[in-house]
Amino acid sequence: MTGALAAHHGGSAPWASGPPSGTPCALFDLRGLDQRLRDCAAGAEARDITLAYSIKTNPMPAILRQARAAGFAAEAISGAEVAAAVTAGFRPDQIVLGGVAKSWPTGSIAPGLMASLDDTLDGFAAGVRASRGHRYHCVRLRFPAVGSRLGFDTTTFDQRERLATALLDARADGVPVGLAIHEHNVPIARAEAWLTGIRSMLNGLNHAHPGILGIIECLDLGGGYDAACLDDLLWGDLGKALLEYVQDRVPRCRTLILEPGKSLVQAYGAVIGTVLALHPDDEVCVDASMAELPWPMSRRPVSVWRNRRWTQIGEGTGTIAGRCTAETGILATSVDTAGLVPGDRLMFAEAGAYDWSMRNAFGTATVIETIPGDDAAA
Repeated sequence: MTGALAAHHGGSAPWASGPPSGTPCALFDLRGLDQRLRDCAAGAEARDITLAYSIKTNPMPAILRQARAAGFAAEAISGAEVAAAVTAGFRPDQIVLGGVAKSWPTGSIAPGLMASLDDTLDGFAAGVRASRGHRYHCVRLRFPAVGSRLGFDTTTFDQRERLATALLDARADGVPVGLAIHEHNVPIARAEAWLTGIRSMLNGLNHAHPGILGIIECLDLGGGYDAACLDDLLWGDLGKALLEYVQDRVPRCRTLILEPGKSLVQAYGAVIGTVLALHPDDEVCVDASMAELPWPMSRRPVSVWRNRRWTQIGEGTGTIAGRCTAETGILATSVDTAGLVPGDRLMFAEAGAYDWSMRNAFGTATVIETIPGDDAAA
């Protein structure tokens, strides 16, 4: 299905017919995304997987409404994101809530959620005691060999025993329990290693307390994977291998959750800028900046509008700098800037995910830009 993403520069994209009159400008292809969402929802349904759209990736209300209409659940990291999901039409029992700021800034946690994910055993125990009627209470595990302050560390036998005890205590109180796992960067080239890491963590827990996986009713495998990896989970051998493992080793698992965000929306956003000046050492300056492209991305695709079409700029030794005077205000590197002249319109692609959300008050589900109509220009 990844071939569908390659066509996102097609006729549905608001930039397809040319650059806007004013720059810098952020554009989003809502029509193209809608088809992507529906395709993924169908693939997930066929494999009995729950897809929970990661709100923090791009909280545009139109995207939340599209995700709901396509049959997605939602994944939130704050009370504000839960409220945004409800406004977009999600019921509380279609929302997964994780992160370290669950009640921010609302001051409360909505009752009756699909799942509550905690990074510590103390947080997990407190959530169980609060008894807010969530369907599942889950402990999120720290992925092996990944430097992170988040997630419960299960690298030692003692830690795995502590985790098993906490899960058993909650289950004894009649609380359905689960496990959550998140790796923040899973390109398709590392997909097999990702699955191996998940198996290792779960097998290690079962080794510390044989049979503990038999009480797990929910397994949330997070997000962080690229589009090709998500496609392999929904239609390919990676997903087949995952399902076979879960059916064999986690037999009571009723809900398998994936939390895609970047793998859905990144390809459908772009920022258009205009070349302002040429500088020595193969550098050009544009009117866009890290204010419009705040999320660093190596090898970001850049195209120039020539002969009534967008043509991707090839690799080279050049640099494209933004209008900001900060030394870090570099928008693209290792590109061929030869032939660019002041006034050229450039399109910075793959800008539909965190570039969009980081331009706003992150975690509040607030989008500063005004999106006219269905084609999303800002």
